[in-house]
Amino acid sequence: MALQEQYDTALLGILQNEGSLANFIDVIMGFLYRRTDFYRIMKSKEDKLGFPEGIAVQHVLRAYQKYADKAKKDEEKRQKLIEAKQRLKEQKMGAITEEAEEQNGDEVSSPKPQDTPNEPCLPQVAEEVTVDTGQGDHGQEEMAEAAGDVNMEEQDEDLEQTRMQKIFQSNPESYNGAIRDRYSWTQSITDLDVRVKVPNFILKGRDVKVDIQKKHLHVAFRDPDGMMVDVINEDLTWDINKQESIWTLVPGQHVHINLEKVQERWWEAVLVGEPKISTRKIDPSRPITDLDEEAQSKVGEMMYNEQRKRMGLPTSEEQKVNDMLKKAWDAEGSPFKGQPFDPSKINVSGNTMTFNN
Repeated sequence: MALQEQYDTALLGILQNEGSLANFIDVIMGFLYRRTDFYRIMKSKEDKLGFPEGIAVQHVLRAYQKYADKAKKDEEKRQKLIEAKQRLKEQKMGAITEEAEEQNGDEVSSPKPQDTPNEPCLPQVAEEVTVDTGQGDHGQEEMAEAAGDVNMEEQDEDLEQTRMQKIFQSNPESYNGAIRDRYSWTQSITDLDVRVKVPNFILKGRDVKVDIQKKHLHVAFRDPDGMMVDVINEDLTWDINKQESIWTLVPGQHVHINLEKVQERWWEAVLVGEPKISTRKIDPSRPITDLDEEAQSKVGEMMYNEQRKRMGLPTSEEQKVNDMLKKAWDAEGSPFKGQPFDPSKINVSGNTMTFNN
């Protein structure tokens, strides 16, 4: 799958647990240190584990540069789209201005009909009708241009929404949610985490007031004069389970509120009146922790085996078979008893085992 998206759920769980990209990267590098030969340096040609000195670092830099180049190309495409849209808009505005000037010139140069007392008004009305009919095609063109402008604006809005959601998705505190002036929020299919900003002098729980209702949220803090100042006092977009929702204060930073949803659905906004996100641009997958223990174990085993394959190492099942063969190699009655174990002499395919010469 492109960009290894099949691992996103597991990696996202680690990222959310660690809380920052720096900690996340440290976890990944620690895993490579503990469970692989990534940091082992090959000192001779006979060494089968590790890398020649400097090669491991090159792998890291190459991977970083690969996605840095992709990000640069994405930004270049976005800029080209914005510039093309701006040029198109300027061309349309210029064409409309020229047409308006031509129409004004025609109106000034055309002589007015002479009114005659005995002349009926019918020809004048007919002339007006003819003029109006003659402008019908032009009106349709203007309507088509206006529709085109609306379509371009919608595309531009969709492009901007996509760009902003990518920013939100890159931050664990706004993943599948958004960052607002007073708070940020993230969500899974079952709950939301809202982080409401408070001043750095708010250090104790008694200095904040948090009232969670079924469809209303009120958060306030005590200012230096002892007055309570509202940060949020607004309705929620959907119902939550009041009894299952909790909050805690991170001193000097924010109030962390966990809200359990009544219905399993993706929210476009936390508060009524808040700008909506597009739920088509978020990650709809469920975290691995939502699966039962058996499913989690299977996913973990699959991820482990995939990692082993990429490193050229045997999977857990292949390792079991290898251990059994090694045990049988030196067993009583084995033709290989007393010889060094050589798995290349044995070929296992399904339930069939053959010996290679």
